[in-house]
Amino acid sequence: MMQKTVTGLTGAAEPTDVTVADVMGRPQHQLRRTGHPPLPPPESATLFTGRHITTHTGTVTVTRPATEDDFGAVNMLHDRCSLDSRFSRYQSARRSLSASEWRNLVHPDRGRSWVTHPADSPHLLVASTHLMHTGHDQLAELGILVEDTWQNFGLGTQLARYAITQAHILEVKAITVMTSRDNRRMLRICKNLGAHSPRQDGVTISFTLPVN
Repeated sequence: MMQKTVTGLTGAAEPTDVTVADVMGRPQHQLRRTGHPPLPPPESATLFTGRHITTHTGTVTVTRPATEDDFGAVNMLHDRCSLDSRFSRYQSARRSLSASEWRNLVHPDRGRSWVTHPADSPHLLVASTHLMHTGHDQLAELGILVEDTWQNFGLGTQLARYAITQAHILEVKAITVMTSRDNRRMLRICKNLGAHSPRQDGVTISFTLPVN
């Protein structure tokens, strides 16, 4: 079962937050065989459709709304992520999502979800972002997973900032972020985004991000 409060920004670093590689020197990904073959993005997801985010190295990425069709590519993203990255995101060592979990994440009544790919490689998902209702009025929960080799170049912080700008769609006033207390990169991101009222429960810390 997917934990209800699984949201830490995975592998997102600040000030060199979450990575994206140089157009000429992008890391070569060793795509392993999994039970989830990559699926092409929907027809609307062309090379230049979506939110453009440029990394510290000048690489252009595209962040677009996630769909059910992204299920296979998202699980390939999970498979390429390290245990540390997945644990930071889910507070557990889970390796993949089930089809029903992914359907819930992309269902518009649950919140908003986005996937990110290099502008020149729309089939390669390097990050997923979720802003989900929590069941509490005017409060949403943010979670980001970024592939390890795409960390430390500013993508994570920009994805968090973008999600905050979209919070009005869900009619929320604040966003909660949960992460482990030893995730120093995430702690810096929350601080730089104006987080307040940190609460600690064992190894987990919860932050609240204001929504303007």
